[in-house]
Amino acid sequence: MTVYDFANRHGLWHRIEQAVAVLVPDGQTFLERIRSVPVKASKATRSLGCYYSRGSEPRCIRLQFVQEPDALRQTFLHEVAHLCDHLLTFQGKMYRGGHGKNWQHWAKSFKISSERCGHSPAVAKLHQERLKVVAVCERCQQPIYRQRRLPSRRQYLHAGCGGRLRPV
Repeated sequence: MTVYDFANRHGLWHRIEQAVAVLVPDGQTFLERIRSVPVKASKATRSLGCYYSRGSEPRCIRLQFVQEPDALRQTFLHEVAHLCDHLLTFQGKMYRGGHGKNWQHWAKSFKISSERCGHSPAVAKLHQERLKVVAVCERCQQPIYRQRRLPSRRQYLHAGCGGRLRPV
């Protein structure tokens, strides 16, 4: 799936076209550039989406599709704002824009919040479901939950009581 496919399916392509018409002198060429960027599913449960580039080239937009429909549309436009900021402000360079002034212009033109992080109860629930016990404190017996195991070549102390953690 591409940016155009996703935006068209969710009724957002017109909003992207309007923003590009206002902010970019050669809008059609710019739209052609962003329309073919892939949109992929993300396995992450701590972020709703991300824009990924390598060097000066955009690679893809990753989205956590489990989130609510409205949050998914907001997240998609948030990541497209990163894509547009990269292509316009950092032409031929690595993307170092973050959520600065130029990115905020894109967010405003897409009519989305300029917040850095969003929240989705569905993604939070997915994260909780994936947690498993990875260690137990030898002193207080409290279980430690994570998605991934602790690296085995190190020893860890429980922040609560100072006891050693025993991997499970």
